[in-house]
Amino acid sequence: METRKHGNTHLRNFGHSYFFYIIPSFTLKTCTIVRKADGWYCCISMQDDNVPEPLPLNEIKTAVGVDVGLKEFLVTSKGETVPIKQHYRKTQSHLARQQRFLERKQKGSKRFAAQQNRIARIHQKIGRQRKDFHYNTAHKLVKNYDLIAVEDLNIRGLARTRLSKSVLDAAWGQFITILESVAVKCGVRVVKVSPHSTTQDCSGCGTKVPKTLSIRLHECHKCGLVMDRDENAALNILDRALSEVGLILPAGGGLVAGQPVKPEAWGFNGEALSFFDLEKLPL
Repeated sequence: METRKHGNTHLRNFGHSYFFYIIPSFTLKTCTIVRKADGWYCCISMQDDNVPEPLPLNEIKTAVGVDVGLKEFLVTSKGETVPIKQHYRKTQSHLARQQRFLERKQKGSKRFAAQQNRIARIHQKIGRQRKDFHYNTAHKLVKNYDLIAVEDLNIRGLARTRLSKSVLDAAWGQFITILESVAVKCGVRVVKVSPHSTTQDCSGCGTKVPKTLSIRLHECHKCGLVMDRDENAALNILDRALSEVGLILPAGGGLVAGQPVKPEAWGFNGEALSFFDLEKLPL
């Protein structure tokens, strides 16, 4: 590979020459040639020093907790839901039929290779549909919130359970990676928190309310809070993330009109004040 003037990059040794225009303000770092089911692809990574810095804590106005799941792809602390797509499950019967056709072909023959390529294209389509869905969902979250809290899930461990096919089909790990990459470009903060007991703890009073996977409703016997279990988990995730970055502490503070609150601003003259209204306090 050689880079010529005007930013043109010339690639050889692949039967043809390829030319790519490199944006002058970017610095070329790597160039990877990949062969996929439908042809050759060139993946170029470039560095740009104009990527915005993460939003300062005192400028965060909107925050949301996100709980991913298998009933709904995600539920936010605002009660918003994104339905799960199940791209692989919707295609698996067609994929199984194509794999049966492959078994009837003679190994090493042209028809065997053609059928292999047909199956590879199906897997490629599933992966592209899933990634497109993840990018669209990530962009919607980043567009609406300044801080996004997610669980730091052990995907490898979850993939060894009886729900492994559904877990891998949802691809939570890929979604969180995409969410982080989209957020970095927009200066939005993504905070990962421990997933321990986010579903069991009550978001209203902190009491542990044990429940199995079949129980979809959170009902606290102490404070009487009743809500969807995933929304309750999302609220706990948000609370932990805000505690981690210092916008809220478990001992005090909270959310006022959807905005983070500093604990020292809680209860001034019996009134909850937003962190962003501290300058209004009398000296």
